[in-house]
Amino acid sequence: MVNVFLIDAPGDFDQVWVEVLGVELKTIGTRGQDNADAKFFPNDQLIKRVNVAALINTNSFLIGRGELSSGSIVEMELKLGTDNYVIRDGERTNLVLDEGADLSLLLNTALDPGISLDMFIDFDIYRSIIQGEGNSLVLRPRLRAFSSLNTGNIAGGLRPLGEKAIIYAIQNRDTIASTGVDEGTGNFRIRGVNGNYRITIQPLNADFLGDTVNNVNAAPRQTTELGNLTLRPREN
Repeated sequence: MVNVFLIDAPGDFDQVWVEVLGVELKTIGTRGQDNADAKFFPNDQLIKRVNVAALINTNSFLIGRGELSSGSIVEMELKLGTDNYVIRDGERTNLVLDEGADLSLLLNTALDPGISLDMFIDFDIYRSIIQGEGNSLVLRPRLRAFSSLNTGNIAGGLRPLGEKAIIYAIQNRDTIASTGVDEGTGNFRIRGVNGNYRITIQPLNADFLGDTVNNVNAAPRQTTELGNLTLRPREN
C-alpha cells in the first residue's frame, strides 16, 4: 500500500486553496524501463480544494492511496485543477496555473512487498506564487518529494506565542526544506530531512531578530527536538 500526502512550506498568505485532483506514480520492475508502468491515485474527496497553507507542523492531506507492484517508484506527478485562489487580508485573488509548470518529481524509492509506504509532496507556497500581469497571481508550483522511510524530522517551538516565522533547514548554502509555525501552539516541524543542517529562523515581525541553530542532525524515522526557541526583540 502506498499513501501519498501533501504538506506545505510557508508563504505570505492567510489561505492558499489549491484544487488537487490526484497523483500519478510511475514505477519500474525488475526489467527496468521496459517494464515501466504509470498508475493514477485520485483524490477521493467530494470537494477537491485543500488549504495548503494549513498543512504545517504535523498536518497533512491524503492525496491518494493504492496498491503498487514491487519494484521502484521513479516518478511522481501531482495533478492540479484550475479552481485555485489565495486569501490575504480578507480578500480573494484567483491563481492562474502556469501552463508550463512542471509538476513531476523524479525518485528512486524501492517498493517492498507487504510494507506500507508513505510518500510526501512538499508544496513551497513562498516560491510557487509569482506576480503576473496587472494584479494577477500565477501558480507555478515548486515541489519536493520524500519518503518517510529514509528521512526524519526536526521539531521545536517558537516563543513568544503567536509570532509568525519561516524556519529553514540549510545544508551548505542550499535551502533543503522550510516550514511555518503553528500560531496557536508555537510548534514547528521540518519534515523530510536527513543529515546535518543549519536551522535559520526568519520572523515575519520586524520587531524581532532572526536566529540560527547550527549543527542540527536529522536521522531517518527519528525526530530531532530543538526545544523552545525564543525570539530576541530588536533594539530601537
